[in-house]
Amino acid sequence: MLAKELMDPNVISIRKETPVQEIANLMLKHNISGFPVVDRLGNVLGVVSELDLMHKEIKEDEPGLWEVLLGGILDSQQVKERMDAAKKYMGRTAGDIMTSPALTVDEMDNVTEVGKLMFRKRIKRVFVTRRGSLAGVISRSAFIKLLFGEEKNRPAGKSTPKVPKIQFS
Repeated sequence: MLAKELMDPNVISIRKETPVQEIANLMLKHNISGFPVVDRLGNVLGVVSELDLMHKEIKEDEPGLWEVLLGGILDSQQVKERMDAAKKYMGRTAGDIMTSPALTVDEMDNVTEVGKLMFRKRIKRVFVTRRGSLAGVISRSAFIKLLFGEEKNRPAGKSTPKVPKIQFS
């Protein structure tokens, strides 16, 4: 099965200049936990998730003097992480707070590989591209529906439909 067969093509995307408050309002209105940030051509530049919004509103703890003295100087990765967190805390637009680059897959990728990627990276969604532009999204719930079906919509006495065998190990 290909990514294009599992993806939802109805994706709400935002632009780099979209204000943070508008992003939060869209999340609440549509019950969506993250949006792709795209340019005018539909290229995926990044993603703004609930966690990115939380970073915006909740400043991470700075290391105390004793932590620095006892733990030594921060390494370059720790410095980068602190700078990124500070940037998100001060951010006003999607471009300021987005995680970039966003993980994307091509519409012709195998869903087993997509699932493995989502497991490895511990992400809730992956954006699907077609010739480099946003084409859809695959969420964890799409995999659950594929693997287990939607029992509530099935008439009584009907068995679970056969679905392709997908192995994530």
